[in-house]
Amino acid sequence: MTDNYKEVIAKLQEDANKIQHHLSQMKASTSKSSGVIEREIDDYMCEVETLCIRSRILLDGYRQVDVVSDCYTTDKSVAKIAGSVEETRDGWLHITLNTLLPNCRYRVSGYIGDTVNRLLRDYKYELPFFDKAFLAIVEYCNYEKHNALDNDNKGWKMIPNVLKGRVIADDSQFILSIGLFSKISDDVRCEIYVMPPDDGSIFMDLLSRDEL
Repeated sequence: MTDNYKEVIAKLQEDANKIQHHLSQMKASTSKSSGVIEREIDDYMCEVETLCIRSRILLDGYRQVDVVSDCYTTDKSVAKIAGSVEETRDGWLHITLNTLLPNCRYRVSGYIGDTVNRLLRDYKYELPFFDKAFLAIVEYCNYEKHNALDNDNKGWKMIPNVLKGRVIADDSQFILSIGLFSKISDDVRCEIYVMPPDDGSIFMDLLSRDEL
């Protein structure tokens, strides 16, 4: 186990070194083109998020989850960093992400999809299931704190893929309706709701009155 663990760490270190080299290139760049700078940022973020996913996959098997220790607070720290899952009193699935949707104008990693997948996997109760559903994604941000102002540059498509087969039967247009919303807020986060289609009007009313 030790040898394999060291090999895994070495591979992750190689990836981390590549990211560090990418940062050095960004620092040395003299380009003032907003397009070039945005692409550099997207490439860098994609590499970092991909390394995060790879680290999760490769290192999770080495966790000793049965160890009881004052410093072993994995569940709490993950929830604090990633987000949370709950079923509302109305039977809706509610997922909170402590981040915004990524900008997918140039590249997008699987970070958000992997994060939602893990939150659902670690949910301790039975998940609600919908034959047909309305998926509402609400970003809380402002003009200074955002990843993308244009809706077509927001990376949300991995979310229904994660829900398919677990919360909804399929993500086809005849089964799943999707709404993308934004609210001005200094408390940056992304709230995801899955509900019966007939509850869509209730959701819209609560959203307009800031009562979600």
